[in-house]
Amino acid sequence: MDFARFVQLVAIGLQARIPLHITGFPGVGKTEFTKSLEGAFTRAGIACKVIILIGSIREPQDFGGFPVSTPDGVRLLPMAWARDAKRLADEGAMVIVFLDELTTVPPTTQAAMLRLLTENICGELALPDYEPGRGGVVYLCASNAVEWAAGGQEIQAPMANRLWHGEFPMDHETWCDMMVSDFPAPSDVPVLPADYLRTHHHRQRASIAAYVRAAGRKAWMAPPDDPAKRSGPWPSGRTWYLASRFLAAIEAVAPGDRVLQAQALSGLIGDEALPFLEYREALNLPDPEDVLRDPRAFVLPERVDRAYAACYSLVGAVINNKTPQRWESAMVALGVAATRNADIPAAAARTLCARANRPEGQLLLQLARLVPHD
Repeated sequence: MDFARFVQLVAIGLQARIPLHITGFPGVGKTEFTKSLEGAFTRAGIACKVIILIGSIREPQDFGGFPVSTPDGVRLLPMAWARDAKRLADEGAMVIVFLDELTTVPPTTQAAMLRLLTENICGELALPDYEPGRGGVVYLCASNAVEWAAGGQEIQAPMANRLWHGEFPMDHETWCDMMVSDFPAPSDVPVLPADYLRTHHHRQRASIAAYVRAAGRKAWMAPPDDPAKRSGPWPSGRTWYLASRFLAAIEAVAPGDRVLQAQALSGLIGDEALPFLEYREALNLPDPEDVLRDPRAFVLPERVDRAYAACYSLVGAVINNKTPQRWESAMVALGVAATRNADIPAAAARTLCARANRPEGQLLLQLARLVPHD
């Protein structure tokens, strides 16, 4: 991947709240690139601030909170960097917390980072999640290869499985071009629309669920046998979910871009990326919005995995944009599909009939009587 496409991928991933990890040789510009994102996002209309934390000089308390006795008991108080991040995010900025030198971070400190990366919590302080159009905290990590790091060691598997992994693509020609222009901030970074998840996420989730169902458990959870490879990308329930968000974000700003899709997937699920992309190309699912416009024309695919994906893509589209009319159209479509094979449409209808997923006061259609619901 060339440098321009890499910048595009990183910008999309950060806005989609994907914790990113870039690796490269010492001195190729990973930290300076991260600093330059402040200017790049600000030029694109997103207020941005980068906070740099060097992992090798940090303690577990820097991420898990410092224990302090209070009248209410022992509290885990956040460090100053976390309070600064929250203040800036509350003021509307995207705060990029840059965790540098990850291959020099001892296992105990990596363990303290885990909740920070997955739940955005430092000590007992909940940091705001970034959403397009609003401030929040996101994470970008960097490291040198183990053999080039000072006291380098492999990243622990629980940490690695929370991150997208990619090589920093700085070659000598790109470096020379940037050298003569004084290493400018990237230009024209993509900006995610506020509704990217509502518009695109359901379709990505449905295709991933269909693939994992068809491919079996090893496609869903497959930590490598080689301990060294566990410090990189591999499939798990967590990384598949991150992949669904990443793909939804790419589809929102670069629809059909196979290069970005492949790089996003390979950095999260490793060797499962290519089989999944090939499977998705052959899946050829109907657009759920087309089905909702003409529900009585819905034809249930014959293959079980395609039928599953089509029905749950339809369910996801309704849940993400829930109106009485869309809910009724989906139930009509599932009712039509049930005349061909009732099992999968009935399971999908059960999901729609759950109290949380049906519009307030909505009467259940005839198909709902076929399945139990609360």
